[in-house]
Amino acid sequence: MIGTRVNLPLEVALIDVGGTLWPNSWPLRQTDGDGRHRRVASAMRNLTPAAVEALVADLIQSSRIGDAARSVNTEHTVKIPPAEVIVATSLSRQGLPSDAETVGRIRRAMALPVADRLKPLPGAVELLANIHALGLRNVIASNTYWRDAQSYWEDFRLLGMADHVDAIVTSVDAGHLKPHPAVFEMAMRAGGAPADRCVVIGNKETNDIEPALALGMRAILVHPDDPTPVSSRAHAVAPDLWACASVLKAMLAAS
Repeated sequence: MIGTRVNLPLEVALIDVGGTLWPNSWPLRQTDGDGRHRRVASAMRNLTPAAVEALVADLIQSSRIGDAARSVNTEHTVKIPPAEVIVATSLSRQGLPSDAETVGRIRRAMALPVADRLKPLPGAVELLANIHALGLRNVIASNTYWRDAQSYWEDFRLLGMADHVDAIVTSVDAGHLKPHPAVFEMAMRAGGAPADRCVVIGNKETNDIEPALALGMRAILVHPDDPTPVSSRAHAVAPDLWACASVLKAMLAAS
């Protein structure tokens, strides 16, 4: 009938990470500094131990406020410069090259793997597997600080989740933090589907649901690591990741 809106079949799920697939936060540890020293030394093999020490100390001091905020909540609101700016500035202060390749290498070295400090939220692996079983592609769309897609792939491999992920887009890759549409637009391109064939799955109304709706996507709000929301504009709300899979299956059946 003319004027009747027809829901097109879904093709891609754009999935948040912190508070959705993983816990909202993970603790800082005293050994984090040692881990970053080893990773930076590996990334800059021509540096002396003293030069590595000075560079890492500068990087940690420059990013300390943001790291402390992220230990409380991954959806940090503390205003600090982008990681690339902090890295480039620290390199320059140490008299080291600050070209884009070097900056990227050091930023990734600062992104410590998380597999030894957290476990996926209950049902996370099953949700990704169920989405694949339903015939959809999984694209990670996440706000991060040090992590780009390459860093996240390492995390997902170590957590045993990589086989269920088709593409990864982070705010570092997009150059903007969610809710900026650049993250979602880049994720759509990675998934190979237009907005009306995508569904966003996330735990934040402002960062996930509202931008998804503004772009014409469908949206599912999940809260496995958050209080029950008072209200949401999402098409559906799920209390855990198993319920999310059921909601998505029903959404597909109604398309």
